[in-house]
This record gives sequence, structure tokens and C-alpha cells, in this order.
Amino acid sequence: MVIMESISLDAYRKMTSPKAKSKAKSKEQARKLTELVEGYLTKLPKYEKEIMFHPVRKWRFDYAWTDIKIALEIHGGVFTNGRHTRGKGFTEDKVKMNTAQLLGWIVIEATTAHVKNGQMLTWITEAIELRANNKNAPNKTFGKNDT
Repeated sequence: MVIMESISLDAYRKMTSPKAKSKAKSKEQARKLTELVEGYLTKLPKYEKEIMFHPVRKWRFDYAWTDIKIALEIHGGVFTNGRHTRGKGFTEDKVKMNTAQLLGWIVIEATTAHVKNGQMLTWITEAIELRANNKNAPNKTFGKNDT
């Protein structure tokens, strides 16, 4: 015997609205992106997720190698008017990233495209090598994939 719970018409409309469906689709896309990112990161030294790096502002990095102060921020939704591309969110992200750099962090910011084309992994690998060699700046010529 199946017992069904009744809901109001208003609640049903909210559940089936285009906005609710869009939100569910966005969550699924974020989950898939997280799986893809973490698949690439398995090739690197152990990392931590959601690391707070600023004691006052409570800012967090998506991924971090705290012992060498390298962080990775993933920006999804850049073509869908996501938080990272709208005025206020973009501006707040710059405050966070600049503060992190002033605290000695190398912060790699990557979009979905950078994850998919392998550029994110290249940047993180180069940052780790940079820290390992204790150099201040990489000695390289930028190529066509460095976009």
C-alpha cells in the first residue's frame, strides 16, 4: 500500500517551476564538475577541501595545499550569469584573491573550460613545482593553451 502525502497547489507549482528545474540542473552540473576536478587532482599531492585561510573574513578556498600555500578556486557558471561573473560577486572575489596573494598564497582560478582542457592541472602542477624549487616567478614562455 502506497501512502501519498498531499501538498498545496502553491507548493506543487514551486517544485515544478522552471526556476526549480533550473536550480536542480545547476546542482547536478556542479556535482559533475566537482567529480571532474577531483578526478584530475588525484594525480597531485594530497589536498584539502574548503579550507578557511582568513581568520576574520572566514574566506575559504575550494581546494588547497596548505603546507605550500597553493589554492585552487573553481568558477563554474561563467556563461550563465553565475555569481562569479556578476558585478558584486566578481568584485568580492577580487578582494578575496588579492588578500590571499598578500598573505603569500598562490591562487589558481579555473573555469569549467580550464578543467576540461587540462589547463587547470597544468597550472597547479607548475605552482607546485614553483614552490618546490622555491622560486618567485616561473621562467616560461606562454603558449596557446595558457588562456
